[in-house]
Amino acid sequence: MSSVTAESGGHEAISETVRVEHGDADLSPSRAVIEAVAGAAGVDPVDLADEAGVVLYDYVDLDALDTLVAGHSGSGVDISLSVAGYEVSVDATAAVAERTR
Repeated sequence: MSSVTAESGGHEAISETVRVEHGDADLSPSRAVIEAVAGAAGVDPVDLADEAGVVLYDYVDLDALDTLVAGHSGSGVDISLSVAGYEVSVDATAAVAERTR
């Protein structure tokens, strides 16, 4: 399940945050990151590299991310990274991406 929250406050400051839950057999943490960043970029996940210019493998080893999160399921894992103008955090249940530029 994903949700998009757009907030605005102050002078022309717009913050868009996308949360994508993971943890079931159909959606891995790395896939949740892809969907969250694509949602924040306003593109389809399959078009993330072509339309938004974001290649996640340039920023994080997605297989290692899946292994790390799976090894801490149900516990206090919290991973944060910057990806091409987006702040991304991943915990045991969801990936959250927020546009920073």
